[in-house]
Amino acid sequence: MRFKRPASTPVIIHQDVRIDGLSHDGRGIARYHGKTLFIDGALPGETVRVRVLEDKRRFINARVTEVLSASPERCEPACAHFRQCGGCSQQYWSHEGQLDSKQHIVLDQLRRFAQVVPEHMEEPLVSPPYGYRHRCRFAIRWRKGRLSLGFREKGSNAICDINECPILAEPLQEMPVLLKSFLPTLTGREAISHVECFLAEQGRGLLLRHIRPLSQEDQTLLTAFASTHQLLLYLQGSPENIRLLYPARSDDDAAVALHYSLPESGVQLYFRPQDFTQVNRVINQAMVEQAIQWLAPQASDKVLDLFCGLGNFSLPLAKQSGHVTGVEGSPGSVAQATRNAGLNGLSNVSFHCADLSSDFTTESWAKEHYDIVVLDPPRAGADFMIEQLACLLPDRLLYISCNPATLARDAGSLVSHGFRLERLCVMDMFPQTSHVESMALFVRS
Repeated sequence: MRFKRPASTPVIIHQDVRIDGLSHDGRGIARYHGKTLFIDGALPGETVRVRVLEDKRRFINARVTEVLSASPERCEPACAHFRQCGGCSQQYWSHEGQLDSKQHIVLDQLRRFAQVVPEHMEEPLVSPPYGYRHRCRFAIRWRKGRLSLGFREKGSNAICDINECPILAEPLQEMPVLLKSFLPTLTGREAISHVECFLAEQGRGLLLRHIRPLSQEDQTLLTAFASTHQLLLYLQGSPENIRLLYPARSDDDAAVALHYSLPESGVQLYFRPQDFTQVNRVINQAMVEQAIQWLAPQASDKVLDLFCGLGNFSLPLAKQSGHVTGVEGSPGSVAQATRNAGLNGLSNVSFHCADLSSDFTTESWAKEHYDIVVLDPPRAGADFMIEQLACLLPDRLLYISCNPATLARDAGSLVSHGFRLERLCVMDMFPQTSHVESMALFVRS
């Protein structure tokens, strides 16, 4: 039987639905009339009633409307905006339950799609469940002079207007209310389209994106606002045009250069407001420390760090190895990584810009021998790269994954090239969400 949804009313399954398991993206799984139901907001073992979102030929996408029999792992969401905001979709689940499910998802994907089982399943790297996020971007919409500021609603492009966000690091938690009270005072307020908030070791920062130039009067108001609340304030008129409005400084003044530290390695990573940095500093530090422990680099080792970014792994590894070669697709990130090496006094590391999704076998760095490879690919994974790297693959390869499905696929490929999965752990990079991050150590058989 196919569900037919009238234009104005959702279809409700009135029968009780028992949740049998979880999908790879954290949704509940059930069977209904011979089809698989994927259900947002459901936990294993629960009985729920659902609203159908999509009825496909082989499966149904649905959302919980009522929990008839709750799991003991179900809890009350901490955020007042949970039911509307599309940001943190798993706040109804205990932190321990989330971690267990993410570990199960990774292991299940490896077994089902690569027939690979890790020799050692290490304890997860655990984050505080709230207050962990050091960076976020608020969407802005102006309607008849009224400001909506927040994140996208669930399944919609509409903005969920927020006053709080408990996953933000404590110094950033007052920013929604501060911005909503201040931005409407600007005469050119409707030119501002997004606001990024971030936390560096120097303190809080804002990056305001504006689609039209801001008047000198508005810039004076912004400067006073930043001074009052001790904010680093940047203006972005275009992707290439970013300038620091407050505090005023010369371009070569490092006193307010943004940075974060990796204390165990004695490294400081400097970044521009537009650069990618991990939003969870606690897990980032733990991840880098564990990477070094697992890889145990020696003073004679040559290391290749692919998708190296600003040098998050490269610079700590350079402290303990002979030479590190970092490769990244963004010229700006390569330039910043090179600067970071100099600022940290490291001369045994070099950075190269290359498109790692295309043939890179003719690049000079790809013709070297390496003892260690660190691979931190995007969600699409690294299957194409692994084939190109076949002649470079070393005795130890550390794979940082943000997608269990592509990790499983790439694990199968690495096993076919003579590797075994020695260690695996889940990293709690994004509590309260379905995102699954993990770290895998492959060694030559």
